[in-house]
Parts: sequence; structure tokens; C-alpha cells
Amino acid sequence: MTYNNNLETGRLLRECDAGIKMGISSLDDMLSKAADPELEQLLSDSKQEHIALRAKAETQLNRIKDKGKSPNPIAKAMATVKTELTMMTGNDSDAARLIADGCEKGIRSLNKYLGQYPNADVQSRQLTSEIISAEQRLISQLDKFR
Repeated sequence: MTYNNNLETGRLLRECDAGIKMGISSLDDMLSKAADPELEQLLSDSKQEHIALRAKAETQLNRIKDKGKSPNPIAKAMATVKTELTMMTGNDSDAARLIADGCEKGIRSLNKYLGQYPNADVQSRQLTSEIISAEQRLISQLDKFR
């Protein structure tokens, strides 16, 4: 792997890592707010899938001796505030919409990074695609609650 490939691989994996952590945090925040047991189960299952994706990202980060990246603290704080304010008077439809919005933002970001880091290795690009697929699946599964 050339220096540029390794650099781009690290950057792509760090963005995946931060995004997965943000997703886990958002799912965690919303789990306690879901009234419908089916929605709660869907969010719980998705959280477990995100945890598994996080483990894959961590393995790949370790392979290139990188520590990963935490979500932007301002973005995380804003997401938490938006969740808390919306859910003060919100319902499961609002919860599903908030999670779907987060998934859509994640998909846009990851697609941007795939384009930005075209020399990242195949494994990191595959992981990014897996994350995007997981987000798309969750959006689709949330449709019945919105």
C-alpha cells in the first residue's frame, strides 16, 4: 500500500468510525423514548448492527495503527438537543423521523468521503458501503413508523 493509499484509508476509516459512534449514540438516546415495542426492537437491533460495524472499523483502524475519531462534539450536542426538544412533545413518528434524518445525513457524508478518498483500500471502501447499506435498510424499516 502506498503512502497516499494508507493516508486516504486512514481518513476514510476515521470518518466511518466517527459516524458509527454518532449513530450508536443517537440510537441509544432514542431507545428510551420509543413507546412502540416494535420500534424499540428495531432501534435495539440497529444499535447492535452498528456496534458490529464499529468492531469492524476498529479492526481495520488497528491494522493501520490508527486510533479512530470521535464524533464532532458540537454536532453531537446539537443532535442531543434536537432529540430532547423534539421528544418532549414527540411520539414514535417523530423518533423515527429523527433517526431517519440522521441516517440520511450519514449516507450523504459517507458518499462524500468515498469520493474524496478514492485511493482508500478496498476493505475500507467495502466497510463504508456496508455502513451505507445498514443506514438505507434502517430508513426503509422506519417508514412504517413515520
